[in-house]
Amino acid sequence: MTKPGSQGGRFLSSRLASISPTPSNGSDTVASSPSTRKTHDTIVVKSMPENADHVSEHEPRLTETRGLGGYAHPAFTGIGMKMKEYNDALGDIQILGVSHAAVLPELVLIGDQSSGKSSLMSAFACSKLPRSSGICTRCPFHIRMSSSKDLNWSCTVSLRQEYDYCPPANRPVKRADVTKRNPFPPWVSKPFAETIVFKTIYEHDSIGIDEILCWAQVATLNPSKNPEQFVPGEGNYAKETTLETAKRSTEARFSPNVVSLEMRGPCFPDLSFFDLPGIFAVPEHKDDDYLVDVVENLTRKYVSSKGAIIMLALPMDQDMDNSRTLGVVRELNAEDRTIGVLTKADRPNFNEADRVDYWLAVLEEKKQKVKEDGFFITSLPPEQELDSLKTWEESFFRTEAQTWPQAFEHYAHRCGVDQLRPYIMQELGHAFARSIPNIKEKFEDRLNDIQDELEGLPPLPGNLEHAVRMALVNFYASVKESVNNREFEQACKQFTGGLLRGLHGLKPKCILATEKPKPRPEDFIMISDDTEDEATGSKRQAPRLPVIGSTPKKQRRAEPFTTPVKAEGSPAGSEFWPATPMSSLSQSCNEKGKQLSLLTIRQEIDMKTRGGFENVVPFEVYESLCLNAVSQWEKQLEIYMGNITSLLVAAITQSLENCFQKFSKRLIYKVSRELVTAYLKERSAQQYKRLVELYENETYRVVTVNEAILNHHKAGEKEGLERNRLIVRAKAAGLHNRDRGNQSYAQMSAEEQVKALNKYRSQLPEDEYEREIDVAATVRGYYLTAANRFVDSVSMDVSSRLLRSFREGQLDHFLDEKLELFPYPSPETYARLMEEDVATSQKRDRLKKEQAKLETALERILALEDSLAGHTARCQQKKLLT
Repeated sequence: MTKPGSQGGRFLSSRLASISPTPSNGSDTVASSPSTRKTHDTIVVKSMPENADHVSEHEPRLTETRGLGGYAHPAFTGIGMKMKEYNDALGDIQILGVSHAAVLPELVLIGDQSSGKSSLMSAFACSKLPRSSGICTRCPFHIRMSSSKDLNWSCTVSLRQEYDYCPPANRPVKRADVTKRNPFPPWVSKPFAETIVFKTIYEHDSIGIDEILCWAQVATLNPSKNPEQFVPGEGNYAKETTLETAKRSTEARFSPNVVSLEMRGPCFPDLSFFDLPGIFAVPEHKDDDYLVDVVENLTRKYVSSKGAIIMLALPMDQDMDNSRTLGVVRELNAEDRTIGVLTKADRPNFNEADRVDYWLAVLEEKKQKVKEDGFFITSLPPEQELDSLKTWEESFFRTEAQTWPQAFEHYAHRCGVDQLRPYIMQELGHAFARSIPNIKEKFEDRLNDIQDELEGLPPLPGNLEHAVRMALVNFYASVKESVNNREFEQACKQFTGGLLRGLHGLKPKCILATEKPKPRPEDFIMISDDTEDEATGSKRQAPRLPVIGSTPKKQRRAEPFTTPVKAEGSPAGSEFWPATPMSSLSQSCNEKGKQLSLLTIRQEIDMKTRGGFENVVPFEVYESLCLNAVSQWEKQLEIYMGNITSLLVAAITQSLENCFQKFSKRLIYKVSRELVTAYLKERSAQQYKRLVELYENETYRVVTVNEAILNHHKAGEKEGLERNRLIVRAKAAGLHNRDRGNQSYAQMSAEEQVKALNKYRSQLPEDEYEREIDVAATVRGYYLTAANRFVDSVSMDVSSRLLRSFREGQLDHFLDEKLELFPYPSPETYARLMEEDVATSQKRDRLKKEQAKLETALERILALEDSLAGHTARCQQKKLLT
């Protein structure tokens, strides 16, 4: 890679080694005129009359050297400091992107594909730029060069984004999509252009300009990705992918967005120009036929600008009549703004009879009119090193070297890039000088319009920063106070109590009846210690059960008792809970607890008891029944989480309404509300996920180290179960009804109950289901132990995680970052937050950015005028002194 500032990159450096170029036409000599060969080494002074009306007071009067070698090294030195100041100022203004406010002079390089534009661009830029026919033809370049006193050069590549990429859904772009209203599909114009700095390199960097430009274009053609990924040597994508692979895998095939290249250094001319993709007739791929029209439309856009000075590249190895780009120039009547550049002068075979006559007619403008100074000619073979092109052209265009027809001798002052470059610099400087008064007027008019538009927007508070900060500080303090106050904590306590009552309500019921009751054998008695009338129970159709005192028959083995598996997914885990009425402080759930049965417990024991251990109840029986009992808590948990979240939402919403009451129509209120809602959703979802994990822990294994509490609950449960089991057996034997008539056990006095139970015990044999009752008591005792433990864990987790995030300021940090108030807020941020709506905010922001750019442009013009005035005064003083 040859870079400016290095030995190979100094295009204007003199390498005087003798080079004898050989034309590629296959001949050693060329036809020449019999007239005497001579070169034009005369000096032509190009000046304007002092009283010329069409000449601006800004326009410099320049001397131009004509003839081969007439421009001193470097080629632009003779133009003078005034022209440098004009072109520098124009480049500074162009890069601001304010051409919508006034027509700015701009130099535009156009031509057909493979017309020699890339070589011409590299020669102008004094740098090796991409020349391949692939990626470098898919978006326009803006090249800006500026000479500086600094011995080291620098290069900055930027991406100017004026269009958004909007491809059609589920189909490729078609040629029919290209219309007058949509000239560059699938790209659509943005309301406001943005410029992103891509990469800056310096003289000793290892990465070359051509490589950076290629990666910059890859970034432009991948609009959905962050451009930083494509920065060579830095971006992840650029590190992991070769450039050739990246070129072949871009999202877009073409972009009207501009890649800008700004170069400063001692070896550069003061010049800026656009290089457009070459027009073509047949795309590389059939599906890209729409690009034929898109690329041509891009050329039309730039050529149609009245401020455009057009450089039209026409290769001499083809007839100019075949140029599609020339057709565009003619169609738009832009010939008087066009500088014709005949490229590839070393390619034609001038020994053919009509070749010399044809190109003489072109140079004499018999075939095509261009700007007043006619066509220029260049020979820039791509195989030549960049720093040898100057010597090559000087040698090639000498007619005595017999490589260039003597018939063209009259046009020697137009041959070579060293003749063309100062000319276009001069033309661009003159155009800018003439247009400065009009540009100033247009900029000032637009600034006045912007000021009127800004004044028409709703006024902002006086001290924006103070207003925003105080509203947020008050809001944060109010949230902490709301979450910490006694009323909030009491409500949380009531919800926790509701959860505990809900879980206790799901304690498994136990069917104690195993015998057929004698008084009414058609009925089956199901009784639990939780029923309201334990002596009566509820009636169901009786299955065939053994009668008390008989030997129970071996029952048919039931299906194995399995622990239910928790359903996948959670209805509340990933979305916001609907608001629950705040007056409903108890758990509301129609679910019923699991049912235990002495018969089922016996079946479970029989299935899991190993031979020889009939008197030992396997632990698997306890675990299976316990886990089954706690397997339906999730609905209660969801209700609890919904109540807690609704309570929190109500508290924070009230704080938001109170603290932002006077800003209810401002953007800060709307955005803050949306962000707080998002934060609540995220935190609540995280909290619910955590609680589900606690619940899943309870359904995984039977574990407790608090044996005292377990034994306490078991003893209480066993006492109740044995009492009710005794009543059930007494009823089944007819003892209870015979002694008490229709009086239920609950209607007895305490003394009567004790007497009745003692009597039943003496009259009934030992209960053969005593083991099963002990198992049921253990299961119910563990259930109560686990439920109390779970509610404690849930309450503590909510307090130490969800509520803590509001008590300790995590909401504060979240909101400050999302509102862009941390770490370094700008005045524009405060102004945006105080807008009345998003559209107003965006409009104000866009107008202020445009205002700043136009003010910078005007300041640059005023600085130019001051500099020129000082230069004129110094010249006059010097003239008086002499």
